[in-house]
Order: sequence, then C-alpha cells, then structure tokens
Amino acid sequence: MADVSVLVVGGGPVGLFLAAELRLAGVKPLVVERLAQPDQGKSDDDRGLTARTVQTLDLRGLGDPVRAMTAAALRRLAGFSDETAGEDPGDLAELMARLGMADFKGDFAALPLIDHDGQLGDLAPPLIVMQGELEQLLAARVAELGVEVRKGAEVVDIDGGTAVLADGTRISADWIVGCDGGRSTVRRKAGFDFPGTDPSMLARVAVATYAGELPLEPGIHRLPGGILAVAPSPSPSMTIEFDPEPFDRDSVLTAAEFEASLRRVSGQDIAVTAVEQPIRITDNARQASTYRRGRVLIAGDAAHVHSPIGGQGLNLGLQDAANLGWKLALVARGRADSELLDTYTAERHPVGAQVLRDSRAENALLRTDPQTEALREVLGDVLREPQAARTLLELSHGLRIRYGDDKNPLIGTFAVDVKLEDGRGRYIGPAGEVVAPWADRVAIEHADDGGTLIRPDGYIAWVGTDPDELRAALGRWFGACAGNLHSV
Repeated sequence: MADVSVLVVGGGPVGLFLAAELRLAGVKPLVVERLAQPDQGKSDDDRGLTARTVQTLDLRGLGDPVRAMTAAALRRLAGFSDETAGEDPGDLAELMARLGMADFKGDFAALPLIDHDGQLGDLAPPLIVMQGELEQLLAARVAELGVEVRKGAEVVDIDGGTAVLADGTRISADWIVGCDGGRSTVRRKAGFDFPGTDPSMLARVAVATYAGELPLEPGIHRLPGGILAVAPSPSPSMTIEFDPEPFDRDSVLTAAEFEASLRRVSGQDIAVTAVEQPIRITDNARQASTYRRGRVLIAGDAAHVHSPIGGQGLNLGLQDAANLGWKLALVARGRADSELLDTYTAERHPVGAQVLRDSRAENALLRTDPQTEALREVLGDVLREPQAARTLLELSHGLRIRYGDDKNPLIGTFAVDVKLEDGRGRYIGPAGEVVAPWADRVAIEHADDGGTLIRPDGYIAWVGTDPDELRAALGRWFGACAGNLHSV
C-alpha cells in the first residue's frame, strides 16, 4: 500500500492550488516543497491574473481576496493612504481612474490596449498581485483543509511510483504530480520530453546601485542595442538584448555583467557598484508532448515554459491545476477510470501551445530593429480598432478557451458567475432524479428550463433535455454512479 494517494511535488501557487482542489474532491494529498523558506525574490514579484484565472478563483471563493490584493497594490502605486484612497478603497475602477488609467486594458509587447470609445468596458486589465501574497492565501486555504505541506523536502529522483528525497527518504504514492517548475525534477526523472525553442533574447534584472547620476531618465528606452528600463534603487532596472551569446544559466548575475549589459544597450558609461535580487530571464519556450506518463503527471511550468513577459505562466499553471484536480481525485478515489485523465492533456495542451505561440510573437515584437519598429507601428494602428483589441484581450485573458468540439457551442465553455465552493459540479435544470445517484459529486439546482451540467472547474459538460444524454455525460465526467462504483 502506498504511503499517500497523491504526492504533489512543489509548493508554489500551482502545487498549493492543486492540493486544495484535490482535498475539496475528497483526496488528502501530501505536498513536498524543496525550499524551507519562500524565495524572497519571487515573493516580491508582481504577477498579473487574467480574467479566466480570476473567474476560476471565484469558483472557490478566492476571487475577492485577490481583488483586495490588487486594490492594495494600486493604492501603493498611487501613493494613496487609507484616508486618501477614495470612498471605496477596494473599488478597482475608481483606483484605475485616479491613476489616469481608466481606459487602459492591458498591453501586448508594450503596445497599449486602450478603450478609446467605451466598446471594451466589459474587459478589465489583469489583476496585479504579489506572488508571495498569493502563496500565503493558498497556503492558508490548504492549511484550513488539513493538507500537509513538508518544506525543505527536495525530490531528487522518481523510482516508479516512489519519490526519493535528497535525505534518502522514500515516499510511495499512487499518483505523483510534478508542480516543481521549469527545471522540474519530476519531468526529467519520469521521462517526459520537453521540445521547444532556445532563447532569442536575454533580459537581466536587478536592483542596482549606481555610481553618480544616471545619464538617462528613469523609464523604458527602446534603443538600437536593445531595451533599457532604468530606475533608482529600490526599484529594479532591466536590460533586454537579442540573440545572446551562450551563458551559464546556473551562474549568478554579477554587478560587472549587469554593468556591461547596461553599457552595450545604452551606449553610455553607466557604472554599477552593487546589485541585489539579480536574475536573468529568457524566452526559452518548451512544452511537454503529454502531461501524463502512467501515474505521473505534470502541471504549470513543469509542463510548459516561456518568457515571463506577458505574464501568462502563473495563469496557465493555476488553470492546469483547476482542470486536473477534480479529475485526479475521481480516479484516485475509484470513482472514475484512469482514462478520464487523458482529457487533461487533451484539453490543456492546446491552451499551453497557444500561450507559447503568443509569447513567441510578443517577444519577436520587442526587437528594436527598423523592420520590427515598422511592424509595431502597423500593429499599433490595427489595435486601435476595438474589435482587434478585443480579440487580443480575449485571447490573452483566456476568455476564448473552449474544451472539445461538441456541435453545441455552449459545451466546453466556461459558466460565468457560478459558485462551486464545495468543489462539486452543478446540475441546473429539471429531472433531478437522473442526477441523484451522483449527488456526492454533483449539486442539484432545480430549474424549469433545459438542463445544464457544469464540471467542478466551471466548464459546461452538457446542455439539453434528453435524460439518456445527461446520464451519459454524468458517467463520462463524474464516473460511475453510487451503487455502481469500482476500483481502478
């Protein structure tokens, strides 16, 4: 008998959210996290949460705390105190207006997406949260649900259904999920491939201390040698150079390396005396061909990596977790056959592929050569058209995700404004007696119109009036009904 039913490797936002999803669905996972303490550099990073991610968090009652984090971040950005924040310090629209950004909806490759004539009023810019705050929110949720998180526990090998820790401890599990980042040990040791494209750009970011006055105004500068964003400490500065020489990605970014990059890009004799929180960022873009090999699965950056410019990585990972959690729980509990897990790759892989495509396009548009500058001007003109801006915004926010290709256009789309806080699916419609045998997995809400079956991740599994079709959809997505359960 295995030590645990599901072992989640990685205690970042994706691993924690997956653990919460599993626990809501009746499985008590174990989470192991390599770091004993949070990475302060990542904890202080601002992350953008797209509309579909926020809708997903809303399903579980986590959306409002995230909105409060964004409001606090906007107040800090604007320099508002509690007394000067306005009538409602949590009113995001008011805060954006007071920042002079009421019409700002986002950007693509630093090309602003502006609501010039009010036709994009239903689309909001991404919510801004600090990764550390989001992790604290999710850590509190898993603690509330009684999930154990072991910190300082590094997985160094996967031996069949057993994870081997750095201290020699072996943990056997029926299922192992790697949420352990872009350099995932689980992915490598379990034999997943990871095809993709090598870096075409290299960004260096650091909180720098400069000798003397900066020769350039603080801000973002597009220059022949690349892109330069300079700011006095404690704000970070950044350089972006294209077609970089090979470098040791495990080495630490030094003050000398950062200074040399600043000088190449700016053409100025900028002197750097010290750097803090130094990191390198590339547009290395890769995706596993499958997210499942036997009883090992991967999610988040373990399954796909791309440039962080554009802010899609965290969103992609959280939505992976939302898709996988309830499915894996049904299988782990013997409620459904393991074939249900094949839909995880089938549904999430195309979404990841689209994000990688968009990320590659965005990074290509960052180049500063004359041809790219001309392309940016043309695209900027196109994006002033509301429908063009809407298309790009809906794609980047995940609002065009649809799972499957059912002839009914509603099936596979997201059911907005539905609360599923207990982690069960929802049936809304007449003839609840058909659904009753699945009541432990599907809540029933009576309505006189045609029926709608909603999965635990908020996506519509079925609509119609035929009870046999409903019964088939219940079996497909929620496994065997009570009284006909089996082991898998």
